[in-house]
Amino acid sequence: MRIESLLSARLFIAAQLADGYLYFVSDLSGRLSLYRMLARPAGSVPEALLPPHIALQNPHLIGGEAIHVFPGLGQLLVMLDQDGDENYQPMLVPMTGGFPAPAFGDQLAAYRVHATLADIDHNVIYLLAESRTDDSQVAFRGHLDSGSLDRLADSKWGPVPAAHSADHSQVVFNEGYTVGDSTLYLLREGEAGGRQVLYGTPLEARDAGQT
Repeated sequence: MRIESLLSARLFIAAQLADGYLYFVSDLSGRLSLYRMLARPAGSVPEALLPPHIALQNPHLIGGEAIHVFPGLGQLLVMLDQDGDENYQPMLVPMTGGFPAPAFGDQLAAYRVHATLADIDHNVIYLLAESRTDDSQVAFRGHLDSGSLDRLADSKWGPVPAAHSADHSQVVFNEGYTVGDSTLYLLREGEAGGRQVLYGTPLEARDAGQT
């Protein structure tokens, strides 16, 4: 077998099932793009959902999720950059396909954004936004039905939203420093005292030279 036959295999990744369709990322056209096809009874020909000049990043490399389907809005949240500059922005695309539009206007234009958690039933998305002007990172909760953002936590190291309660009043963040070294903390909104450490030792609370 020639190696070319393995390297030319098409990718079908980041699949999500919604309203009888399977949404996925594929390089069927020679570049990564967004498609959908009927899931039952026997599938269908994949439909391209993005204009042909727009290419997606490999979902395995993007950090967070590349797509989220929100059937209640009739929209997909897609993380897009500009011509491969890796400054990802959350964009909305109709579930039937079309031109992407910013999910939150220009509120995140100064950030490189990653989508981490989604509450599909309530049209909520959690985001980690890396500032493009300094070394800060911010966790946001986005409300896709209104286009509003809640600023939840700031950290130099990246407060990655990792879990939330059903009513979104409690959020767990994973602040990572290096491989195998991170701190989990809990934010209870409306309570005094700020965040509560659940596991690990925050970097700023360590003694000099402490591992």
